[in-house]
Amino acid sequence: MEEGGSVKLRVKYFLSGIAAAFLIFAAVYFLFMYLPFQAESPSRPDSLGAQKKVKEIQRIIERNYLGEIDQQKQTDYMYLGLVAGLEDPYSVYYTREQYEELQKTQEGSYTGIGITIVQNSEDGKIYIQSCVQDSPAAAAGIQEGDCVTAVNGVSTEGMTTSEVVEQIGSGADQVVLSVVRNGGAAQDITVEIGMVEMVSVNSRMLDQQVGYIQITEFTGVTSEQFSEAYKTLNGQGMQKLIIDLRDNPGGLVSAVCDTLRQILPEGIIVYTEDKNGSRNEELCEGETPIQMPLAVLVNESSASASEIFAGAVKDYGIGTLVGTKTFGKGIVQDLFQLSDGSVLKLTVSHYFTPKGNNIHGTGIAPDVEIDRPEGDSGDAQLEKALEVLEEQ
Repeated sequence: MEEGGSVKLRVKYFLSGIAAAFLIFAAVYFLFMYLPFQAESPSRPDSLGAQKKVKEIQRIIERNYLGEIDQQKQTDYMYLGLVAGLEDPYSVYYTREQYEELQKTQEGSYTGIGITIVQNSEDGKIYIQSCVQDSPAAAAGIQEGDCVTAVNGVSTEGMTTSEVVEQIGSGADQVVLSVVRNGGAAQDITVEIGMVEMVSVNSRMLDQQVGYIQITEFTGVTSEQFSEAYKTLNGQGMQKLIIDLRDNPGGLVSAVCDTLRQILPEGIIVYTEDKNGSRNEELCEGETPIQMPLAVLVNESSASASEIFAGAVKDYGIGTLVGTKTFGKGIVQDLFQLSDGSVLKLTVSHYFTPKGNNIHGTGIAPDVEIDRPEGDSGDAQLEKALEVLEEQ
């Protein structure tokens, strides 16, 4: 089960052609939805007519369209349009390749070098958009903003980002990136292929007593990273804790539940109900309930799995929510893999906090409401959380 709640989309797909998907959606809808049921549902629109219309559109395109035609991309857009017709921003069609990229962000670790690249729309050059901390690329000296001019001696001129990624992944043990930094001379940097772990948990002591843990997203490695941070801060004398969920877009239900099991008492963490009323519960045995004052920072961009976290903390009364009302995404998505490796992500159920609250569309109100003014050089919300803990 996947929360699938990234308010900020991590996988960019087909954005440039979304309009085309909707133009052909009607024909595709009939073709794929009505044809399998024609024998049982004679009152439905004529599926043969739908097929004819699709072929008619295709013939017109082939005879008149000025540009080149990518038939595979047309087909993918049809599937995308079919799902888009649900008008649900959380239901998505992924090609096999897109799903593989999505898995990297969800699992939190993958084999590679740890970079994200982007193509400049003006000059067509490939640049390093981000470099994962402690990744093979970072260790080798790759930096954000580097212009990649060649991969393993092959020029990237005229390549798309997909082609560059494919070239980077073609080597078994290492890859040589030719980069230009700040307009200087090109330099070759050899990067070893290795395990890349995305950092979703950051921590530090704010003073001699108060520990701080920021969770940026709930991935497959978040629970382990949280456990390590929690243990380290305890070893440094932590007596009070602030957990920062601000701007956390969500992630995996399993990840947030595994994280909450480290601090919750015995009971329900969250439960879901689907369209048929079937209920599924995530439980905590309560072996290590938190024994110190806790404040949890939230804001309007705390969504999905982060709201499961905030809702459990509030319902069990183990901490104080500080900040502004959360986003309000109380629905869950599941993944359905198709025979060709592509994947359908669909909204399948509502989730409820331990006390049975459905927060979809409403969000979770903090116990102590305080905004963070735009342009504020300080952090009024964090300061308020410190005040709350001081009072305890």
